Amino acid sequence: MKTVLIVTYMPLHKEPRVIRQIQALSNDYQIFTIGSTPSNYNNITHYSTISSFKKKYNKHIVFKIFRKLNKYLNRLKILLNINILNILFNDLGLEYMLSQNIIKPDIIIAHDLNGLYLSSELKKKHKWECKIHFDAHEYFPNQLSSSFKWKLFIRPIVLWVLKKCKNDISIMSTVCDGIAREYEKFFKYPAGSVRVITNAADYNNISKPLNLAEDKIRLIHHGGAIKERKLDLMIKMMKYLDPEKYELTFMLVKSNPKYYDYLVKLSKKYINIKFIEPVPFSEIINTLNSYDIGVYLILPEHYNHKHCLPNKLFEFIQARLAIAIGPSIEMKKMVEQYNLGIASERFTPKSLASSIKQMTPEKIMEYKMNADKYAKKLSGEENMVKIRDIVAELTRV
Repeated sequence: MKTVLIVTYMPLHKEPRVIRQIQALSNDYQIFTIGSTPSNYNNITHYSTISSFKKKYNKHIVFKIFRKLNKYLNRLKILLNINILNILFNDLGLEYMLSQNIIKPDIIIAHDLNGLYLSSELKKKHKWECKIHFDAHEYFPNQLSSSFKWKLFIRPIVLWVLKKCKNDISIMSTVCDGIAREYEKFFKYPAGSVRVITNAADYNNISKPLNLAEDKIRLIHHGGAIKERKLDLMIKMMKYLDPEKYELTFMLVKSNPKYYDYLVKLSKKYINIKFIEPVPFSEIINTLNSYDIGVYLILPEHYNHKHCLPNKLFEFIQARLAIAIGPSIEMKKMVEQYNLGIASERFTPKSLASSIKQMTPEKIMEYKMNADKYAKKLSGEENMVKIRDIVAELTRV
């Protein structure tokens, strides 16, 4: 049985993209994982380099200096926070990995820039002759953030890592067409060579879409309370919607507690906005199903926001909701192709509200029925096939 090593800095137990890869491959391959937390699969051996790294270097003088610097940079939580430390120490917790006698992998699936760098280092240190599938998720080189701090301190490291690891990449994938084509330009890859594996949710065979309530049209947005996403725009949108006809619910993880509190305070200006507690990942679809329209307005302030095709869009579909979004390129393309809802003309609260007001009850039900019609097609099942095909292809090379 061939061996696949999945490398990520994310918590495996709640990372849908990694979980789907395990599900797709576990019957035919022996799986090992590296990440900040183990998956919930008992037959998979897991290694955590982050915990060993912190234990080893927590009192090191360079670690202390960097923590002070981070504090003065407004406790900046950046993509490569842990990897900057790793690069400074030139360690990456490899001593821990070397002591564990990991079975030599045939394939490594490396997630994000962190996972790519660690995979490349492991391959070199162990002298593995394995192939690496780089699952890039988003676009790293130019516009991961509009922050000046990111551009000044992090972008040079991002470019260095990508150039350093380029020759270790056998197959690369990302979440949408726009980002895939941009990576092809960056790496000078042939057109169409970067694969697209979306963040599609698993197919959920729930009951047909619920009919509209007689009193109000129920809007919902779910996800993380992340300041950079400017969720307050959707609160301001309610200024333009009749509170007798429309109600907006937020179901947010308190990723940034201060920002979450700000959103709650801002929403008190409106009688038709409420917040509910987030539910476990497995219950999201069934919870959303009781609403009418899934809403998302995100400004195209950098490349990844401009081309975002997020989990929540696919969860709206599996929940059989109508969809109302801003004119984000990738989301708009999908919504219009399958007639799932509307995209506003501009990235403003007023523009999105105007588009929502044009959605008659009949139209909303039409969109919900189309979500039901295409739920199977737009689920993660096709992606499972793509994952298996990529790994099979790499084992034949």
